[in-house]
Formats: sequence, C-alpha cells, structure tokens
Amino acid sequence: MKKYTIMFICLAALSFGAVCPGVYGQGTNDGLETKVEKMEKMLMEMKDQLKQQTVASDELKAMREQINNISTPSLPEDDFYWAKKSQDLVNKGMAPVFGNQYGKPFLRRFGRNTYMGGYMDHELEFDENGNHTFDQHRLIPFIYSDVSDRVKFATEIEIEHGGPQTPGGVQDSKGDIKIEFATIDFLMSDWVNFRSGIILAPLGKFNLVHDSPLQDLTDRPMVSTNIIPTTLSEAGAGFFGTFYPTEMSTLSYEIYFVNGFSSEDGGTVVSSGDSFIRSSRGSVQNDNNRNSAILGRVAYSPFLGLEVGLSAHSGNIDEHDSNRMTIKAVDWTYQRGAFELVGEYAHASIERDGKLGDGTEISDTYNGDMWGYYVEPRYHFMPQILKDAAPTFFTDNSTFTAVCRLGGLDINRPTPGSADIRKTRLTPGINFRFTEDTVFKAEYQFNWESDRSLDEAEVSNNSLVFSVATYF
Repeated sequence: MKKYTIMFICLAALSFGAVCPGVYGQGTNDGLETKVEKMEKMLMEMKDQLKQQTVASDELKAMREQINNISTPSLPEDDFYWAKKSQDLVNKGMAPVFGNQYGKPFLRRFGRNTYMGGYMDHELEFDENGNHTFDQHRLIPFIYSDVSDRVKFATEIEIEHGGPQTPGGVQDSKGDIKIEFATIDFLMSDWVNFRSGIILAPLGKFNLVHDSPLQDLTDRPMVSTNIIPTTLSEAGAGFFGTFYPTEMSTLSYEIYFVNGFSSEDGGTVVSSGDSFIRSSRGSVQNDNNRNSAILGRVAYSPFLGLEVGLSAHSGNIDEHDSNRMTIKAVDWTYQRGAFELVGEYAHASIERDGKLGDGTEISDTYNGDMWGYYVEPRYHFMPQILKDAAPTFFTDNSTFTAVCRLGGLDINRPTPGSADIRKTRLTPGINFRFTEDTVFKAEYQFNWESDRSLDEAEVSNNSLVFSVATYF
C-alpha cells in the first residue's frame, strides 16, 4: 500500500511539473523530457520492487499454510483425513504394522465425500502329501465417507474364496461374503470419540492390522486364528481416543460393549477343540444378542518405534448366563532402523459348569483354558547391486524382507483330565515389495502337532506357500 501511495505522489508531481514547468527551474521541453524519463525510470524500479514484494508475500503465505497443515489435523478438500495416517507412517519411516483399521493407503475419491479402495490376495500352497492348491483367498473393498467434519462412515466387505456360491479354495473351503466392519464415528476430541456399528475388535494388535498387503507372511499366526479368531468383528458401541502424556509418547484406548460370543446354539455346543472360540463368534451364529460382552484395548507408545498393548474381552458364552469366557492379550511392536520385532500372547479363561441351556447335566461342555503366542522378527533390505542392474524393477520404493515367525498353541480338551492339543509352527520366509503396497511372498511352514489324548507320535504337516497381495 505504501508503494502505491509513493507512485501516486510521483505521478502527481509529474503532472504538476508539466503544468508549472517553472517550478523545476527550466521551462524548456528538453528539461521536462529529462525529468519525465527520470520519473519513468523511478516508476519502473518501484514496479519491480512491488512485484518482488508480491512474490515474497505469496511464498510466506504458502509457508504458513504448510505449517498449519503440519500442526493441525485438518480435513483437506481432496484427501480423506484417516487415509493420511498411512502416509504418516511412510514419512516417519515406520513399518506398516503400525497402521490401524483406518490406515488404508489406497483410498480414491468417489462422489462428493466418499472414498473407495481395497485389497486382494492370491495364494499357492504345496503340502507334504504332494497336494497343491491355488486359492483366491480374499477380495476386500473399502468404502469411507466424510459425512461431515465430525461424522465419518467406514466399512469393509469381505469376499472369501470367490464368494458363497463358489466351492473353491484351500481344502475345498466354501466361499463367503460378509461385512467385515461397518462403523459410524462421531468425532468430539482427541481423547474421546464415539463409535457404533459392526466393530473390528481391538483384541490384540493383529486383528486390527490383519490386511494381507501389510503382513510379511501369508498365513496368519495360530494364536490369531484360534485364541483371537481373526477376523473378529462384533456389533456394538463405545468410545476411543488418544492422550499425549509427553511430546514423544502417546496413550490410546478403545472400549466397547458388544454382542459377544455364543458357544451354544439351541442347547448344542457349537464345537470343541482348537475351533471352539472361532466357531463361537457372534458373526457365525444365528442369534448371539443374549450374550453381551465388554471389550477394550489400551496401547502405550513411549517413543516413536515402540508400542505395547493390553486388551481383554469378557462375557457369558452360554444360553443360561452361567459360564463366562475372558480372553486377555498382550501385544508389542518394536522398530529400530530396518529391524522390526512384533508379537502377541493371548490366554482364554473359560468357565465350565457342565450344563446345557435346558439344564441337562453333562460333563464339561466347554473347553478349558487355552493360550497361544507368536514372535516375529523382520529385517528389511535392498541390495544396491540389484538397483544398479535393474533400476526399473528395483526402485527406491522397493524392498526385500527376511522374516521368521515362531508360534505355538495349547488347547485344552472339554473332558477333565484328558490331554490337550499342542501345536508349534516355525515359518521362515522372504518377500519382495515392488512398492510398499504390493508384496510377493514365499515361506515354508514347519508344523509340529500332537494330540496327547491319542496314542499317536507327534506328526509334522509342513507346507510351502507362495502368495501375492496388493492394495488397489
């Protein structure tokens, strides 16, 4: 504004000189032309200075906008708020396992405020008996929507083994289609928000980050299949939030009331052995609304690269509300440079009164206590010789991962005094990621299984597994 004022004064002086040439000492046209040229030169210099000031002002404005975007988690026009969390992991050099159910990297805007994405995996397994099977295991579309600045909708639709009318899959597994989760979130503040719908249960960490492209091995850990029956989704409602005790630490929580497990269906126990908990999920029962449960997880990260979580799920599992099952879990995730260490331990305490829903006395209807674990170190690397030899295939975004998982299960029988089922699995593997979102995996499973209730020696059931998975 000051420069415009100066320009106006100069123009006024120029006009005054033209009308009253005597003021300038000479009344000749030559003198006037000289003064006009000087004035024009002065105006051009002022014009250049004004232009430079405008550029500097625009740069300062852009810098302020960048600072605001960093410090405030706003809702950008062309990017879904929760999807930014995935990119945050990349920016911080974090491994994909630090994501959560909103950390989906491929979300594309569809319509005014709706975003779509998904992932797919495909597997090939060879077992010791010479059998080999292709399986298009999962196709998972994502749909997310910014209903408003505070109301968010999110869902995943799981299509397994080609769908319900397809008999394909490993070991003739029937296809299936279901809603994996569907939630409505009402955002209030960092430390408390409301969620309702079909909730992806925060029981352990793996159930929250089970997406195939995120994982470095094909098959899920045994503890995350039999003790925590991933994928565990339950209808309910509750709250979640995050606190920041220090500049480097975070404390997050989720707590919900859900329908829970149901281990009886019409007075009949749904299953026993290693499939007892998995078959008791509400999502596979005709009606489980009678068995409500409380579910929650607390996760503490003292600094970037380490997170420890504690979680639990507790509720009645029978029709007459006299038998309770409580599943407790601890999980950990640690990263330092190219090295990661992840794992989980879970224990299920199951009450047994020896009765069915009609009061019939039978002996120990349900399994006893069960537990399981897995420990998984990983190391990421990319040989420079490969990048030099084939830079279009081995780019700066590509990486190899060497991984080895050790896991175990101890499953108690329903009958008291009978021996339990024990399983141990060692899985070394290697994978290649062309980008962080597409992974080619190869692994070998060493399986040791024993049923100590039978007079059988311990048997092995090894397999070689290949797979590919990608977000889209």
